[in-house]
Amino acid sequence: MIRPIILSLSHCTDLDLVGGKAVGLARLIAGGFPVPQGFCVTTEAYTQYIHASGFIVHEEWQRVGALSGNKRASVLAGCRERIGRIEISQLAAQCVTALQTLDQPPNTRWAVRSSATNEDAAHTSFAGLYRTHLGVALSDIEAALKDLWLSLWDERVVSYQARQSNHMAPRMAVVVQPMVEAQSAGVAYSIHPVTGRSNQVTINAVPGLAAPLVDGTVAPDQYVVEVTDNGQPTRVRRRILVRKSDRLTVSKEGLRTDPLNGMATLQSSLTVAQLFSLAETAKHIERSFGQPMDLEWAFDTRQLWIVQARPITAVRPSSDLTNDDCEWSRTNFKETLPELPSLLSLSFLERFMDAYILSHYRRLGCRIPDGLTSVRVLNGRPYLNVTLFHILIAQLRGDPSMNTEQMGGKPLQTVPQVQPLSGFAFVRASWRVWAEMRRVERSGPRLFEEMKALAATYRREHILHLSVEELVPELDKLGPWLEGREVTFGIAGGVGQCLQIFSHCLPRWLGPDWRSLLNAALQGQGTVISAQQILRLAELTDIARNETVANAFLTSEPWNPLTFRTALADSTFLRTFDKYLEDYGHRAVGESDVMAPRLADNPEPILAILRSQLISTAPSQETIRSRQDETRAAALDQIKRRIGWRLDRWALFLWCYRRLGRFFALREANRHHLMYYSIAIRTLLLRLGELLVERGQLNQRDDIFFLTISDRANLLAGSTRDWKSEIRARRTAQEHNAKFEVPDTIHDWEAAREQTVTADKSEENGILTGMPISVGTVAGLVRTIRSAADWGKVRPGEIMVVSVIDPGLAPLFGLAGGLIAEMGGTLSHGAIIAREYGLPTIANVAGAMTRLTDGMQLSLDAGSGTIRIEPFP
Repeated sequence: MIRPIILSLSHCTDLDLVGGKAVGLARLIAGGFPVPQGFCVTTEAYTQYIHASGFIVHEEWQRVGALSGNKRASVLAGCRERIGRIEISQLAAQCVTALQTLDQPPNTRWAVRSSATNEDAAHTSFAGLYRTHLGVALSDIEAALKDLWLSLWDERVVSYQARQSNHMAPRMAVVVQPMVEAQSAGVAYSIHPVTGRSNQVTINAVPGLAAPLVDGTVAPDQYVVEVTDNGQPTRVRRRILVRKSDRLTVSKEGLRTDPLNGMATLQSSLTVAQLFSLAETAKHIERSFGQPMDLEWAFDTRQLWIVQARPITAVRPSSDLTNDDCEWSRTNFKETLPELPSLLSLSFLERFMDAYILSHYRRLGCRIPDGLTSVRVLNGRPYLNVTLFHILIAQLRGDPSMNTEQMGGKPLQTVPQVQPLSGFAFVRASWRVWAEMRRVERSGPRLFEEMKALAATYRREHILHLSVEELVPELDKLGPWLEGREVTFGIAGGVGQCLQIFSHCLPRWLGPDWRSLLNAALQGQGTVISAQQILRLAELTDIARNETVANAFLTSEPWNPLTFRTALADSTFLRTFDKYLEDYGHRAVGESDVMAPRLADNPEPILAILRSQLISTAPSQETIRSRQDETRAAALDQIKRRIGWRLDRWALFLWCYRRLGRFFALREANRHHLMYYSIAIRTLLLRLGELLVERGQLNQRDDIFFLTISDRANLLAGSTRDWKSEIRARRTAQEHNAKFEVPDTIHDWEAAREQTVTADKSEENGILTGMPISVGTVAGLVRTIRSAADWGKVRPGEIMVVSVIDPGLAPLFGLAGGLIAEMGGTLSHGAIIAREYGLPTIANVAGAMTRLTDGMQLSLDAGSGTIRIEPFP
């Protein structure tokens, strides 16, 4: 049978005859995909013309393979010289005749591409090793054809083939197609080229032709498009655009480079519609070929064209989630940690989440995907893996959408598929959660007292006599000590259980404002320990109002708070104030970081609040209680009237309402008493820091907070690292991180890592919106709170604007008229305190700290979650 020299692309099915690239194009054509028409000069042409010249391919290939270095290079050069002298004008004439049958204009320019027998195979791609000629005129077809034959005899090809343990001589076929007049072109992977994620199509694109991209001479725009299991695009997950200076195009005269100017240099190479079309096509081709594919493509003014398809050989497809696939939020971390937590606290946070949160889910039978972590750090800020917690809640058949409402942040953009626990496993998990909730209710108060006693045991005066060798074992005891006493998971289960019931029932029973009614009904129950301190401050204000010495000191001008102990000696106010510090002095702003100074370390901001309350005649303790009681009673009455005669509904509401109140109180009591545990660790660490300074191992005592838990162990074990220099570098890095603004929510970790974030300026008509936390309406001036230094600036009735509702801000709640937070959820610790106190509060107001400035006049409706910026008078 005579083997053809020239074949139409649609008939190129024999790999040995037409090579891998032509076979791939034929399969695309057979699958109905858009491929420019063309033909293939087969390997038979290569073999006939080479052998007719007396060049024995397999003998020369074996000779080359046996050589190396300069000898191999010399022999290869000789082979190319001999092939270059072969006369192929007759073959070129046949090619021109075939091209003319394609019904293209006479001035058409052509693409001449290699299609070797070892190219674009399932296990070896040979990508980029052979040459391509673009914009070729009919008269230059012969030279291009011969040059591709020569490219077989290149050192790179021989070496690559040898690494594949293949010693057979490859043969070259050549694909010839009309040039696509590309507006944009590039490469697409039907899976992620690094992680192998099969639900992500990765696209690189440039304006004009793709040759500079393929050659690596320009940087492309980069995109990642997420697709469903059936290949439907859902969103552009990642878009990284580069500045472009020019584009390569084809004209009747051949290739030319056109400069780009103005906005065109920054314009995306592809529209969203084009990205979706290309991603969908890539997944269709993947299904047609039965494996992940690497495509070269081009868009002209009319449509998408596929000009090459080769199997992806170096990446295994995977459906497993990775951390980069997950979405992340600062949520509770931003609420209870400073903007830039210490390195020590970050290392403790990761251990805490695994030991006291994830471990519970594992015991319940939940599956945690390999490689996923609960915590990740960007520019010094910790983030919570909200995708992971969505998966865990969904496995327990809960409603993961409640996570956003309870913790704050934004809903997931990409919701993972989750297999819930089976019937028996779910029943067992439910029983274990119930048992943990019962344990918390029974044992919580006793465990809290033990934490308070722990802080007393490690008061500074009790440990001053200890040496380093005696302090370290005491520190080491505290890790195991917490095991069995940590009740966060059980409390979260109790709160979540009640809110799941309420979110299911109350919208139907009460209507769309059910959250506002429930929030109002939870006011002033008197059981939330963090909110009780507001009443304690009101009590101190009442004492100061009636005690001459305290009144005179707090209203004096000029005022010097540093003299308070001398000025107030033996006063009722000072004794009551010291009792307040005894009960609340271990609390702080950013208190989950052991490095954060405590209120007792610097009580002046609290005194400034009391001074402001006294001067402004703030409401008395009795007035506050009365207001809270009235709000709560009115809300409960409204709820009862809406529920109506259904006693079963009212009974269920009361059971959940009282249970939720108990668990809210337990939640705040747990945080309050965990801070006793924290203060014990802080006291020991500061003393250890002092002793290491005396030894010359640290420069200052709080250097201890710039060591991770394992660092500290290594230092004390005698590590010879230059710890002083390393800590200086870490302090510098923290200062550097402080210059960056980071997002509260990250949908694409890679993109977030590569860019800084500016505040969203999307408010319309002077109206901002957020999540209602504690109902009420108020109008007032803005007061932004960035640190404790701003506490003394707050005036009665002002609307405080904060990044998060830090529980340490509670002393200010008795002074403020309202509260706005950039981030927060209905279950955050600060939200519980604000609601208990009855302070109108809205959270999740994007960019509030930059969009609202001191002195702005606002109207705040915390029932609807709206904020109106009033015009200046």
